Formats: sequence, structure tokens, C-alpha cells
Amino acid sequence: MEQNKLFRAFEKYKAERLHEQSKTQTDGTRNLPDVHPLPTSTKVLADLLPSETLMACKGTLNALRNPEPMTVNEMKINKLVYSGMSNRAVLNAYRELRIKLVDESAPSNITVMISPVDRSDNSIVTAMNLAISFSLDVHSSALLVDCNPYGSRLQSLVTAPLTVGMTDYIMAEEVALEDIIYPSGIERVSVIPPGNNPSSAVELFSSQTMQDLVYELKNRYSDRFIVINAPPVLASSEARVLTRYCDHTVLTVPYGKANMDAIEDAVEALGAANVSGLVYQQ
Repeated sequence: MEQNKLFRAFEKYKAERLHEQSKTQTDGTRNLPDVHPLPTSTKVLADLLPSETLMACKGTLNALRNPEPMTVNEMKINKLVYSGMSNRAVLNAYRELRIKLVDESAPSNITVMISPVDRSDNSIVTAMNLAISFSLDVHSSALLVDCNPYGSRLQSLVTAPLTVGMTDYIMAEEVALEDIIYPSGIERVSVIPPGNNPSSAVELFSSQTMQDLVYELKNRYSDRFIVINAPPVLASSEARVLTRYCDHTVLTVPYGKANMDAIEDAVEALGAANVSGLVYQQ
């Protein structure tokens, strides 16, 4: 498929997205339906405010421990980007994506959702690499939130053993926020796994606790960028729920397998104003 054909299809929706962005810049806020502007969940406030672990960080995540650093060889095997890698084209592509997303936003941290178009695809490597690209700035950190509970591959990309995660936190009062945030093995990158309750993920991600949690994760630390990995847009409803909490949504497309009808359906399902672009995955 010719690349310019793909661009033409995506350009159909660009005017609406740019119009929405111009309104956002005018009033300084983004209209998120059903998302409260301030956190009200008792669970989120109780976990975030008194936490000695998080309060000790004094406004940044740089003090979070990284007990098992990932080796360069492990990063190569996992197809993760890193400073000084020989394939500069891949590293620069993620840097360029980071720059474009930040440039289109207010001068602060942002929340980005990554979701594949193809039903059989998984965007976790792209999401992790985008998180790493944010962390390459020594003044920033990144939190990857894996919200794909269907066959998550996050464990293979980090050095810490993952147990409870996002859905467990929302469902169980005894699970604290600090229980679900893990060091990745990569400096200034932390992760939250999807958890162990995939059957009720849509309802959990639509809950007030989830809305408040995403708000707090982004706004508590001004140097922290949030990357949310979502299931395929056309295979489930989670991505359509999660995009409401994000400043940007990026769709991933398998390289050489782009289906124009599927891309258009995915953009339409999420809303053109919510989609910032497409990324080819190899």
C-alpha cells in the first residue's frame, strides 16, 4: 500500500482534530465527557496523600528505586530503545514522536494512549519505547500504565516480578497504589501492570476510581509523562473508554499490513479529534 494513500485517508479527519486543539488552546482545558475535573475518590486520595513512599520523592519520581537495572543486551533482545544505540534511526523516530506530541500540548506533562488498529497486534513495545523516550530527558520521568488485560506482554519487558495491577487496585480496597507501581529496570521508567481481572476491565476502567487515578498520576508530578497501553481499538471497548482520559491517542499499524478500512474504522470509533497520528510497527 502506498504511503501517501494512508496519509490521504488520515487527512480526512485532520481538520476536525485541529479545530478541537485550537479550542483547547483558547480555553486552556480539554472537554472530557464524564471525567470529573478534580479527584473525589476516597481510595485514590487515601493512597496518594499519606503515602510515605511517594511523599518522600518530593515532587519527582527520580528517587524511586530501580533494584534490577536492565542490561543493554536485554534491551536489544526486547527491541527497546536506549541512549547510544547503534540504530539511530529507530531512536530518533521515537524522539521525533515525543517532540511532536509535546509540541502539540500545553507546556506540561501529558498523557498518551497507544492502541493497535489490528485485532491481532499488541502495542506494548511501542508504548514502552515511547515511555523510554520521555525518560531520556534527565529532567523527566515516565510511567507506563498497561491497560491491556488480554495476554499482556509487559512482564517480558521489565526486570521486576509483576503481581497485582490496575484492575486489582480498582476492585480491592486492600491494594494500595504503591503496591501496583513497579520499577522497570530502566532509569526513570516505572510501570503499572493491567492486573488480574480482565473480564470486568471495561467497567473498571469506566469507574470513578479510574478517572480520579489517571488525574492524580498525571497531575501530582509535573515531570512525569504517562503512557497508557490499550487493547486493539476494534477488538474491545477499553480503548474507547481510556481515550477520554488522555491528551493524545496514537494508533499503531503493522508495517506493510495497513488496512485502510480498519484504520478509518478505528479513527471513527475513537473520534477524529482524539487521534493524533499513526505509527508503523515492525
